[in-house]
Amino acid sequence: MGQRSDSIRCLLLPMAGCKLLLPSVSVAEVLPYASVKPERDAPEWMLGMVEWRFVSLPLISFEVLAGESCPEQGSSYRVAVFHTLSKDGGQDFYGVLMQGIPHIIQVRESELTLLQSKSGDEAVLSRVEVQGQLAVIPNLEIMEGHANRYQVNQSP
Repeated sequence: MGQRSDSIRCLLLPMAGCKLLLPSVSVAEVLPYASVKPERDAPEWMLGMVEWRFVSLPLISFEVLAGESCPEQGSSYRVAVFHTLSKDGGQDFYGVLMQGIPHIIQVRESELTLLQSKSGDEAVLSRVEVQGQLAVIPNLEIMEGHANRYQVNQSP
């Protein structure tokens, strides 16, 4: 079955209380939840560092960036490894904590219904309904900017 030229292959990432909708090319890999090394004096959205391909990546909580409370971390959670958008000397990747397994969907612009967003919610680009599901389109620049506060550390 071929991909339609008027649609975009997207991922729905399950989060605490919402789903993130983003192009599938934004995510490099999905990892099982592993031990997180806490960062001293880190803000609440910074959950710590996770190891991926011999590199330490910052693990952030989208929920906290969006003004919600931090979800409890557990073994059923996963880490979505995001590509960064810019190559300005920052990191190439960062992790986002999610609950469960992402779903791939094909999305056409005509299938998106924009919903009212909360004012002052800089981590959210839009709230939408797509294929009968409520989702949040995250502001990837804001997420990346927060993740880039923590430098990549090579593992020994």
